[in-house]
Amino acid sequence: MSNIKKHAVDIMNQKTLAELSFSAVKELNDKVAATCSGGVAYTGSNDPDVILYRDGGFGGSNPLAVNASIGDGLNYVGDDFNDLTSSIAIIRGTWNFYVDAGYGNYQTTLGPGLYSSLPQGIANDSLSSLYRAG
Repeated sequence: MSNIKKHAVDIMNQKTLAELSFSAVKELNDKVAATCSGGVAYTGSNDPDVILYRDGGFGGSNPLAVNASIGDGLNYVGDDFNDLTSSIAIIRGTWNFYVDAGYGNYQTTLGPGLYSSLPQGIANDSLSSLYRAG
């Protein structure tokens, strides 16, 4: 490897991508990231928009982390999480929550915040789908 290439690799190893000034390297915003993922909600992100917890007070095993662009959501939270939500952390976005799969039986809209129990009017362990409204 030439000294120039080795020096370039050494510099890149010492800097994070955010510190590099290449025009092709930039942080993706939520809309672009969702588009790259197919334009639909996805789970398992390291930087979730909303997190559903099985127990009150943000407890329980295996919380469900969700990301979505505006106009997308989970039309069914899956068999492993259906009717099991007891607390919610919303990091960003405004979300509609529904009791039934397929966005049926609208319950409430929530924005960023920590909800250690479900808001009044929503039965515990009743949510089945969610949709990013804003």
